[in-house]
Amino acid sequence: MSDLGEENSSDPDRIEEFVRQFIGGKSIKRVLIANNGLAAMKCLISIRQWLQNQFVTSDVVSFVCIATEDEMKSASHYLKLADEIVMAPAGSNSKNFANVEVITSLALKSRVDAVYVGWGHASENPELARRLRKNDIIFIGPSEKSIVASGDKIISTIIAQSIGMPTVTWSGRDVKVEKCVDFEHFHELRAQATIKSAKEGLEAIEKYGIGVPMMIKASEGGGGKGIRKCEKMEDFERLFKEVEIEVPNSPIFLMKCMEEARHVEIQIIGDKYGEVIALSSRDCTIQRRCQKVIEEAPASIVPEEIMKNMKKDAIAFANFVDYYSAGTVELLFVPSTNQYFFLELNPRLQVEHPCTESVCDVNVPALQFQIAMGRKLTDIPCVRRFKEREERGENSKMHCMAARVTCEDPNDRFLPSTGTVRSLKFNSTSKAWAYFSLTDGSTVHEFADSQIGHVFARGRDRSEAITNLKHALHNLKIDATFPTQSDYLIDLLSLEKFKSNQYDTQWLDQRIAKREQQKLTLPIDHLIAISAAAIGRSKIRSIFERYENNLRTGKIVLPVELSRSTEVELEINNVKYFLNVFEETPLKYHLRLGTQETTVEMLKYGTHNLAIHQGKSTDYVLEETEEVYLIKIGGNKLKFSKMDTNDASCLRSPYTGKFLEYKVQPGEFVQVGQTYAQIESMKMVFDVVTKVAPGRLIPIAKDGDLINPGSILGRLEIDKHIQDQLMTSEKFDGKMTGWKVEEKSDFEKAQLILEGRGAMDYQINQLVSGLVNSNATQLIDRFIELAEPFDSRDGFDESVQRLLQEESPVFEQIVDLIHSNTNQKTKEKLIMGILETIQNPQEYEESLMALYKTCLLKNFKSMAAMVAKILKPESSEPLEIKKSQNLGSMRFRNTQKEYSSFQLTNAVFVALLEFTACSSGIKNTNFVANRIDISIDISREQAEEVLEINERFLKAAGVTEILLTSSSETLWFSWKVDRFHLEVLSSTESPEFLPPNPRDFKRSLASLNRTTYIYDFPYLFASIGNLEYQELIVDEKTHQLQMISNTEELERRAVGGLNTCSVVAWLMKLEIEQNDQREFVLIGNDVTHQVGSFAQPEHELFELASRLARERKIPRINISCNSGARIGLARDVLDVLKVKLKPNGHDFDYLYVDSSEKERIGNQIVYKEQGEELKLVAVKGKKNEYIGVENLMGSGAIGGETSRAYREIPTYCYVTGRSVGIGAYTARLARRIIQHKDSHLILTGATALNTLLGKKVYASNNRLGGVEIMSNNGIAHATVSSDVEGVEKLVQWLKYLPVKQKEYPFFKCLDKEDVKVEDVKVNKDEMQLDVRNIIEGFDGKQGIFDFGSFDEICTSWAASIVTGRAKLNGLPVGVIGSQWKSYEKQQLADESVEKSEEVTVTRAGQVWYPESAFKTSQAISDFNRESLPLVMIASLRGFSGGRKDMSDQVLTFGAHIIDELSQYQQPVIVYIPAGGELRGGAWAVVDSNINRGIVHVIADETCRGGILEPNAVVGIKIREAQIGKIMERSGVVSVDVEDSVKSAFKKACVDFADMHDRWPRMEYVGAIRQVTSLQNTRAVFWKILKKELILVEIADRYSNAPIYPKPTHSEALEWVKKRTEEEEDLRKYYTDVFCEDVSREIQKSKNRFEEACATWQL
Repeated sequence: MSDLGEENSSDPDRIEEFVRQFIGGKSIKRVLIANNGLAAMKCLISIRQWLQNQFVTSDVVSFVCIATEDEMKSASHYLKLADEIVMAPAGSNSKNFANVEVITSLALKSRVDAVYVGWGHASENPELARRLRKNDIIFIGPSEKSIVASGDKIISTIIAQSIGMPTVTWSGRDVKVEKCVDFEHFHELRAQATIKSAKEGLEAIEKYGIGVPMMIKASEGGGGKGIRKCEKMEDFERLFKEVEIEVPNSPIFLMKCMEEARHVEIQIIGDKYGEVIALSSRDCTIQRRCQKVIEEAPASIVPEEIMKNMKKDAIAFANFVDYYSAGTVELLFVPSTNQYFFLELNPRLQVEHPCTESVCDVNVPALQFQIAMGRKLTDIPCVRRFKEREERGENSKMHCMAARVTCEDPNDRFLPSTGTVRSLKFNSTSKAWAYFSLTDGSTVHEFADSQIGHVFARGRDRSEAITNLKHALHNLKIDATFPTQSDYLIDLLSLEKFKSNQYDTQWLDQRIAKREQQKLTLPIDHLIAISAAAIGRSKIRSIFERYENNLRTGKIVLPVELSRSTEVELEINNVKYFLNVFEETPLKYHLRLGTQETTVEMLKYGTHNLAIHQGKSTDYVLEETEEVYLIKIGGNKLKFSKMDTNDASCLRSPYTGKFLEYKVQPGEFVQVGQTYAQIESMKMVFDVVTKVAPGRLIPIAKDGDLINPGSILGRLEIDKHIQDQLMTSEKFDGKMTGWKVEEKSDFEKAQLILEGRGAMDYQINQLVSGLVNSNATQLIDRFIELAEPFDSRDGFDESVQRLLQEESPVFEQIVDLIHSNTNQKTKEKLIMGILETIQNPQEYEESLMALYKTCLLKNFKSMAAMVAKILKPESSEPLEIKKSQNLGSMRFRNTQKEYSSFQLTNAVFVALLEFTACSSGIKNTNFVANRIDISIDISREQAEEVLEINERFLKAAGVTEILLTSSSETLWFSWKVDRFHLEVLSSTESPEFLPPNPRDFKRSLASLNRTTYIYDFPYLFASIGNLEYQELIVDEKTHQLQMISNTEELERRAVGGLNTCSVVAWLMKLEIEQNDQREFVLIGNDVTHQVGSFAQPEHELFELASRLARERKIPRINISCNSGARIGLARDVLDVLKVKLKPNGHDFDYLYVDSSEKERIGNQIVYKEQGEELKLVAVKGKKNEYIGVENLMGSGAIGGETSRAYREIPTYCYVTGRSVGIGAYTARLARRIIQHKDSHLILTGATALNTLLGKKVYASNNRLGGVEIMSNNGIAHATVSSDVEGVEKLVQWLKYLPVKQKEYPFFKCLDKEDVKVEDVKVNKDEMQLDVRNIIEGFDGKQGIFDFGSFDEICTSWAASIVTGRAKLNGLPVGVIGSQWKSYEKQQLADESVEKSEEVTVTRAGQVWYPESAFKTSQAISDFNRESLPLVMIASLRGFSGGRKDMSDQVLTFGAHIIDELSQYQQPVIVYIPAGGELRGGAWAVVDSNINRGIVHVIADETCRGGILEPNAVVGIKIREAQIGKIMERSGVVSVDVEDSVKSAFKKACVDFADMHDRWPRMEYVGAIRQVTSLQNTRAVFWKILKKELILVEIADRYSNAPIYPKPTHSEALEWVKKRTEEEEDLRKYYTDVFCEDVSREIQKSKNRFEEACATWQL
């Protein structure tokens, strides 16, 4: 551009000297820029340019810029040009750039001379000019009087018509003024032209003949806000109301809408001395939503004579209001009539003023700056030059075009967006230049203006200026996360209508409404293919990557969303394309549009993406936001909405869940982005906002409705002018000329099906016919390989877990396997299609047999039957079948003699093939007990080996008996619970082949539920030792327990499944070891009866059986396999239930039954009679129907009973199959839980929980209550892999219960002569490696307890504490030990929490954390109730008292340790081990004073005990001065002593503190009972426990004597210890003295009781 300043001054040094030339001038040395973005940029650039030209340097003036936090974060470019920055509050402009108070305050704070406002924000606020004037600060702009007069649309129009300017017909047409008087009270004048209500508006329309179309305008609106076009009179009232709402309290006026008009502006400049000139005109007709897009100067459409009149009127208006500084008079020009009309005067600088600067060779901001300092226009050289050129007629020789660059999407109604600029490149030339408010890395924040740049170009005429502007826009390169309209503008500039200057102000809006978009440079078929493939790939890959990330973070979710196909909807130029995209590989995608198909390859080269379609490669970039896809394909920028915009009035839910409420009232206007409703999903509340268009809400959903994604929540009533911009699109129904199908072989298609890739909908029959034999074998083998990891009988998550537990799992491959498995039905259909084509099975025998085995194990029944029919020999013997009702048994007999293991295996599988083939053809029969008879000469060992190898297949085929008959004997293998058991018979013996009985079926049913039939559990106990048992049942009349002991009756009930209750109970007596019989009550669930659910009969038997255990003081064992409380509905009512709908025929009104049912079910319902209907109020049901809350009452009863049982007797629970609800609670209340590895302990099932959450979150019950959960949280004390192991573990725990006897020494294990107890051989270092080494021995070395006796519990929970039971010289003992080493704690992920992930946390050793303190207290509680003495190996430095652990209740759980120890009834040894330490709170919770006489603290010779560690004590108690005194006493001068000497003395002080923590002081103060060495601990513990156990037992016998008041446990123990203090021979005391001492106490007690009776009164 040419010089926009002026020639250099002769004396440029000081600006004050420059201003002294002006009359009354005032210098400006500091300016506050009260604006941001382009306005601030242009001011800084232009004024500095003038300063540089005028004073050689721009430093004579300092520029202070206002910034907000938003602007700083966005790295706004204008801030880089500032000399100083002052901060204003963040947020909308009302808090900063438009806030008069804030601007004035910052101006005063910054001590500026002037404030520059530019355009927008506070630029037209007269209050700002007034405030600044009062504070003696210059406002660079017009006076407040001029702003009031010209800035108000109503007042300015009144002035215009008063001075004779043409005005459009409007509501204030007859209001005029004679002169511009004091406008302090202009409200009276404005009120004469103001419309105060819609009613007044209708009157004005009629009075002035305004008519439609008309504009309804708020005088304080602007930028498209507060303005509505009314085209129909019936819309007037509604549109008037909208304007009122958009600009509250603003005066409103009506104006005739001028059609086919041009928007022309006149740039005026005035000084403070009354001089006003009109610079160039501008044409700003190209607008959208009343906002300018393209501007040009001059307005060449206006004839020269008309332009002279326009300028004359503009100057007259300015003079009338005493206007100075820059301003713009806006006019409407109608080319067809050459008429023009006043629109308004903008009392500020306009955005497009550089157009005028270019053609007039002036610098408008610099003119404003000089005028503000008091300079006359006639004294400004560039103004003089302009006037001279104007006189010569030379001012219109240049033409300038300008285009605004905005972060708006031209393909979506120019909607604005926010985002970040990655890079911005533009090279200015002499013909084109630009201003930008952003640079690389800048962001557009939510409060920023959408205009980010302004590009200008000039030429010798309009045509050349257009060409130069197009070149400039082509050279503009913006890489940003938001769209811009620069490409759209290039297309617009190229249109003939624009080039020929034949358009009006409505033209662009009409194009936008018609969705006329930019031209495309590539064929539409190519763009659609690449766009669909890129978007489809993004959708598919994101799903797979999200699933893979779930696996990596420990979440196994159901693959319900995992799919290699997706639907893509694209819209280009109002045409919609609906495509299906199928992923064949992550780089290859198959597309389908109607009946046409094509393939696109997606490659990566470097950082770029390349798409290959039909042999043509094209680069592309895909980005996406929450609402749209943005894709650039070879220079074509496309945007595709993620929503269906065809019906913008339809409001759909994006969530699954429960509808909560509407946040706006019906009929209330809702803006785009406004929250209109709330939905509860996944136990969280989500806002639902409008996405497409504003409108009035018509509600449809009701509070509490369950909804899914896509559910219609409501509708919007959308205004016509908005609806016109939302034209519906047409569906594409043509042909893609460039699309061709890539041919695939049948084998390739079949491979894709097996992998779950591609279209997956090929015609199987046609496909398999084209396969050759080798192909079929390959496909069968691949099918087997893909099916191998998954088992339908296992939970999906268990299969996935196995894959994840493999060494170095490849997550991507695992996800591929999971997805392939989701298409199992299609894959089975393919393989079965192949099987149908097999003519010669021998060719495929190996693959078919492998397939059969897979089908058998994976439960692919149909395929197994097909394979079996192909493979089974035609010559085999027919099966013998026996049936009983719907149960059946099959018998296979092989008459051919076999002689080897191989032949036996073949014979077994022939039998299995026969069973499978036969059973598939017999409907409605469950084959549950099949038998195989084979004639064979083979050893028992060989036979057992063959059956063990094939056990899985035999079990899957329902084989329960196998008879192998040789010449010498018959080997009878029968399935019992968990394995085949062998019984050897003579060769002539053969058990009778019988039809199946109910137990066979129930065993099968229990097996499907992953458990053992409940009546087989006695057999499991009997396999351990001699068992006597009686079944417990409830007498229906007396409701008392009855015992069934008859062996035949017991067998009959078990075989026939005669129980009528799903709880079964026994009283059992088991010989667990020689001469050691244990009696206990066994309570179990029969999962085959009412799915093991609890109702009143079950609760009653459970409670009575448990009470029996408490009465007999014997253990209670619960086999827990159930479905929780039974649920149901009143069947009689349900069978006759009817529904009444509301009159609209859609909504539910009420429920009723016919009145004819009153007599039959009237007592089962609460109702209101109305006519022939009984309207239901409530349902009661039949008595003893057990369908609802009564079952919860019973659940409470057995919960309370179990809690009491735990406190009184040892309670154990074995969880097998599943335990739900109250079943889970009774298990937890029993505390000592053994859990089968495949069982679940849950409150709510995964299916029910997924329904509650509104999404399939949890893959199975295993994710909620499997052993991974329950062993990690301490609920499950032990886990087992079979029911046999479960029973063995129960019996093992029973063995730790002490066996008492009446005679001294009261315990069988103590009733032996004292023998030498072995020394402990494990050393300190080995102990500190793992505390288990000292507990159970290490590497053959003796530990504290007997070899092999330690049974650890809760191994996976709180690993810093080790708990379990052991034996010391045969004495059962509870053991708790603390670890020295750190350990890792695994925190599991929760699938319902999106950002949850599995993490591993490292915990330090020798510290109690919340979970380890809880584990300790729980173990103490359990061992106490088992009457076990307790040994605690305690090397603990204290409790973790950090913020999180305090929040997680470490204090509470630490207190629980004290609670439990204070109630302990048996001797407790707290041993501080060798090299160990017990400090602070850790000592406090195990101190002997917690339970005197019970707790005994034993210290090792090398241990330590104290409050803090020595170095911490020294830091607190021995300061530097104290150390100095010690040094002086030691003969060392403390001044300037070397650091090494200081360190030596500090170490000595630490050693001194450590001496306070050694055993001599602990013993001296009575903190410990005894000192020992690690080697002697075993002997010391044995001696102490033996003595203390005897004393405790004597005390128990004393406390049970009839003494008043009854002594407590501690009082009784104290009484005994006083009398045995000097008695070494406890046996002698007990035998000779104890009874006499007790008798004396009884006599004393009698006297006390009589005295109490004498003094008692009511």
